[in-house]
Amino acid sequence: MSSFSFSTPDFDIYAMHEVAELNVKPLGLEIQWADGMVSHHLAPNLREHAAEPHTSHPITRETMVEPQDIPVEFAITSAQLLDNGFVSVTFSHTLSADDTGTCIYHPGWLYQTGLSPDTDFGADVSPVLWDAMTFHDIPKIDGSLVLDDTEEFHRFLLSIARYGVAIVRGLSPEPEMIEKLPGKIGVIRTSNFGHIFDVETKPEADSNAYTSVELRAHTDLATREYMPGLQFLFCLQNDATGGHSTLSDGFAVAEFIRKQDPEMFRLLSTVPLDFANKAATSDYRMAVPLFHNNEYGQLIEVRWTTWLRAPLRGTLEEMALIHQAQRHAYLLGNNEAFKVSFKLEPGDMMCFDNRRILHGRTSFDPTSGGRRLRGCYVEREELWSALRIAARQKRAANQNQS
Repeated sequence: MSSFSFSTPDFDIYAMHEVAELNVKPLGLEIQWADGMVSHHLAPNLREHAAEPHTSHPITRETMVEPQDIPVEFAITSAQLLDNGFVSVTFSHTLSADDTGTCIYHPGWLYQTGLSPDTDFGADVSPVLWDAMTFHDIPKIDGSLVLDDTEEFHRFLLSIARYGVAIVRGLSPEPEMIEKLPGKIGVIRTSNFGHIFDVETKPEADSNAYTSVELRAHTDLATREYMPGLQFLFCLQNDATGGHSTLSDGFAVAEFIRKQDPEMFRLLSTVPLDFANKAATSDYRMAVPLFHNNEYGQLIEVRWTTWLRAPLRGTLEEMALIHQAQRHAYLLGNNEAFKVSFKLEPGDMMCFDNRRILHGRTSFDPTSGGRRLRGCYVEREELWSALRIAARQKRAANQNQS
């Protein structure tokens, strides 16, 4: 039997689960759990992912066994529950000279990989739709804690995952903060507007954002193949008259249309719309429906920037239908039933899912005072990664306390 030590951090992240019964099947292992659940583990796949020194790289912990390394007739010959709750599995073939043919598995790993989706976030992250009435139910995040307190940082991440937005109050109003907090989540994405961009009036603006006009509800960079997943806007100055920030839940608007008018929702989720953004040094174009569903029919993105729409194409009847549907959606997104308005103060950061949340601002008078926000983008997968790490750190802290 392998002498592999199970104190490795790879196993420390898993909660213990009690095995009730082990059943060896021709194709793999069936586990009856004490909580009534049943999991199944294919023999070759179980062997490929064993946490053994000759299977996993000692540094990266990534598997070094591939499907073609497993014999076709590979099977489990026996399985045993050990006194410490771990599961010992003996296979029909060894894969190398130092392979004993027996591997030991943590029950928590078996439970998670056999039953749980790969979303170990420490809490439910199902989207919670909101409108103007329920927006104030979204928790406000304490800027004095979020960078250093594990609980508050996890709460911050969960707010973005569930509601699509987190409002952080009371951060230190220093320009570098726009990199500190997003950088704690993951890698900042650079765009044609730079690594970090300053949202303030500019004499030769290449975007409406750099003027003082009203910006109605929208998502950023609708012309990109992959719109940025997350956006962060940090307030450094906001003493001009006007300039209130606005937010709407694009998923809530889409769900309202889906229930109110299924045919309109079908149009908006199947007919590609052309978006274009041309400047002296760039020319971006993309054709995607306003509402983008994944292969399972789940809404995963709204692509919504009215001033980047290119002219419609098609027959007059087709164009009239999609134009009317767009108009209805845009009216809803800017309607007071869905849109909230508030003023950011220096030290406040607005953090939101750019593929779900519509943001904007009211117009402002640049002669009455200054308004300066700093912004950046981060991808969605950085959020999921940070959530898993934060959940792991919370579990480790709780285990140390107990």
